[in-house]
Amino acid sequence: TLDIAPATEFLTAYNADRLPAERLLLGALFLRAAVGAAQAVPQPTGESQDGFRPSEAVNIGVAVALRGGGLVAPALIDADRMELAQIMEGMRDLVTRARAGRLRNSEMTQGTLTVSALGETGPEAMAGVIFPPQVALVGIGSPQIRPWVVDGAVIPRQVVTVTLAADHRVADGRIAAKFMTEFEDLISSPERL
Repeated sequence: TLDIAPATEFLTAYNADRLPAERLLLGALFLRAAVGAAQAVPQPTGESQDGFRPSEAVNIGVAVALRGGGLVAPALIDADRMELAQIMEGMRDLVTRARAGRLRNSEMTQGTLTVSALGETGPEAMAGVIFPPQVALVGIGSPQIRPWVVDGAVIPRQVVTVTLAADHRVADGRIAAKFMTEFEDLISSPERL
């Protein structure tokens, strides 16, 4: 469970003077943090078909709920080369095209790690199901207000529960912990994203 106050404060400041089409959403920070964590701890990024093959690029999958039902996870190709604003633009584009049924085959088959978020309301945690041949999925629960200790005082804070589903043929608990620690460090210091 992570304190996302630094991330929401960053978004408030970033979005203050921008038009709605130029604003960032929390989901873009989550995607960029997953990309950064995958760059620092690459084992959960790749595919397993006749053995594990690590990926040189991070093609971050974005789980998208379709209006008629169902879920797809198209990938932002080479997300590791994108800045935060490009991640947001790419996320908007993927969601729009997914719901219109206009995704490219490469976006559906080249994902190396997927992020699935429950959105602004709903359960506080999720157990993710990995999209084969990928070997990991980051699950992000809905933000919740919880008592949190900050500088020795208990105060209400907005937090999210983040889980990592990982194929144990590739990533053990130590690797998963390193990945999650890197993810948390990036969300706690969003200016690094």
